[in-house]
Amino acid sequence: MKKIFILIIIIVMSIVMIMFAKYSEFTHSQNKIKSINKEFLAYEESTIQINKIVTLMNRAIALNRSNNIRQNENKIFEENDTNSIKIYLETKSTKDEALVKVPMEELILSNKSSIEKVEYAFADVKFKMTEKEYHKKTGQIKKIVFTEQT
Repeated sequence: MKKIFILIIIIVMSIVMIMFAKYSEFTHSQNKIKSINKEFLAYEESTIQINKIVTLMNRAIALNRSNNIRQNENKIFEENDTNSIKIYLETKSTKDEALVKVPMEELILSNKSSIEKVEYAFADVKFKMTEKEYHKKTGQIKKIVFTEQT
């Protein structure tokens, strides 16, 4: 009888410990997602300059790399359904004044461009966050679009 009682206690304790570990892991990942969302949505209601957007782009690139998000041959990060982050700059085209969405990778990672060139080109331009999307599985921010304000 003692052996059965001890066995039942061990099984119950094991189940409780496993459930606690899973819950702890879940809350940790939720807190991480909330922190990332807070960081990327800090300027949601503001008009901001390019230097703050470049900082967010660099952070998104670093997070994508740490999460092993694949890049295509043009260095553009491929979206996944859990933790990829994309930032776009929507600005007027020099040709026809239409708005063009430029991905962060073309601005920051391109051989033709650099952070200094981007900051210089948009130094006097103000931007506002006009779009945001979340990953359905995790609730983490997936895409942000900053649009040039006139």
